Amino acid sequence: MKFSAYFSRLNSITTQIFASFWVVFFLLLLIVFIVPKFDSRNYAELRGDDLRTYQKQIVTTFRENQLSRLLIYKNRPFPLEQTTEIRPILFNTKTQLILGVPEAESERVRQFTTTSQNVKTPLVKTFYDIEIAGPFSVHISAQDGNQEEPYLLYFVQRVDPQQKFVTEIFDRPLLLVFIIMALSSPLLWLLTLRISRPIRNLNEAAQAVSQGNFMVNPILEKKGVNELRQVGKSFNQMTNSLEDLLKTHRMLLSSISHELRTPLTRLQLAAALLRRRLGENNEITRIETETERMDLMINDLLKLSRNQMNIHASRQIFSIEELWNDVIIDTEFEAEQRNINFYFKQNIYAPEKYFLYGNHQSLTSALENILRNALKYTKSKIAAQTYLEDQKLMIVIDDNGAGIAEEEYDKIFQPFYRIDEARTRKTGGTGLGLAIVENSIFQHHGKVTASKSPLGGLRITLCLPLYTGGGSAH
Repeated sequence: MKFSAYFSRLNSITTQIFASFWVVFFLLLLIVFIVPKFDSRNYAELRGDDLRTYQKQIVTTFRENQLSRLLIYKNRPFPLEQTTEIRPILFNTKTQLILGVPEAESERVRQFTTTSQNVKTPLVKTFYDIEIAGPFSVHISAQDGNQEEPYLLYFVQRVDPQQKFVTEIFDRPLLLVFIIMALSSPLLWLLTLRISRPIRNLNEAAQAVSQGNFMVNPILEKKGVNELRQVGKSFNQMTNSLEDLLKTHRMLLSSISHELRTPLTRLQLAAALLRRRLGENNEITRIETETERMDLMINDLLKLSRNQMNIHASRQIFSIEELWNDVIIDTEFEAEQRNINFYFKQNIYAPEKYFLYGNHQSLTSALENILRNALKYTKSKIAAQTYLEDQKLMIVIDDNGAGIAEEEYDKIFQPFYRIDEARTRKTGGTGLGLAIVENSIFQHHGKVTASKSPLGGLRITLCLPLYTGGGSAH
């Protein structure tokens, strides 16, 4: 049950839409983590035009004797030059001494020279407001002029600094994740609600229609995205069509009732006149019997049809014990008159706390019909009990009558079905009683079944869903 409820929540459109957006969000995160690879502050190999530009700059450096100037500041701090021009830096691989670096840039240059020392693959990297490229191999005569010393040549130039906030984001990916989540979550949730709320309204309207409330809900046509508004408009049109169909059905029933009863009344009157003229005879008795059966059948047919409509017309919330209180009292009295042992066991603790939503008269009539059938066919004993099972009210009625064959269990709820003619002539009836019961229970989203009773006769089980506060309660 817990897994089923959890799966139901996961299967809701709100959860699915929200989850879909987060899948997209995490894909964006992957992109965000890939983007820094294209950050200019990352180490990149010098190629093509960039490499040729720096090779030309080497020639310029020697031509303008810039490297000799660097050697002058070998043992002194190098002055910081606020210029955007490319400046050379020398790195002595033997002494690890760096020449031509102002104090403010020394840490960044030291980091770059430590990482990039392969002259075959010179690199370039941006450190906030300076760009460093290299290394290039050069040999410079020593101060005594006797021999040349090998140096690695690097170039530094000032560039426009990146925004500090953007730099912080690139340096701290988790901060980027947090910012995106903080900004996107409210927007995604609002978008999810905008889509799911009209669908939830449509679901509530559909539940109301299933319970007999055919009122048009104008909200379905006014709120939500265009596609859902169109669905709501179509749903309201369907609701109007159903209401019109039910009105036509009522008018048709009224007409049929009148048209059938008129000739039947005339037939009964003619049979009475014949009896007065000819006296008692088998033919007239047969006509009167069949006429009464036809009258009873018409009454049951109209009752079945009206029951289908009236169930939707009048629904209310009522305590489950209100369903059986009066019926049980009447059954106990009738059973006592017939010398039948009737037992009723109520297995529900605090039944006043549980409710049904539906047509009280229709459900009471269905229960009464089952108990009257039990009184009619039992030999000496009837047992009834109530209990709860999986948020459903269960009512079980057993008798110790002759029972019926197993293959008849489902058929007895069909209209006009009779097990055998001899039984019908003995007990009467039109074969519509259990069909009315089955229709009433079905209209309340329940179920009625027949099975073998432990008492030896027939067991009828009624199953009705409890009212849990969902749907419409009109």
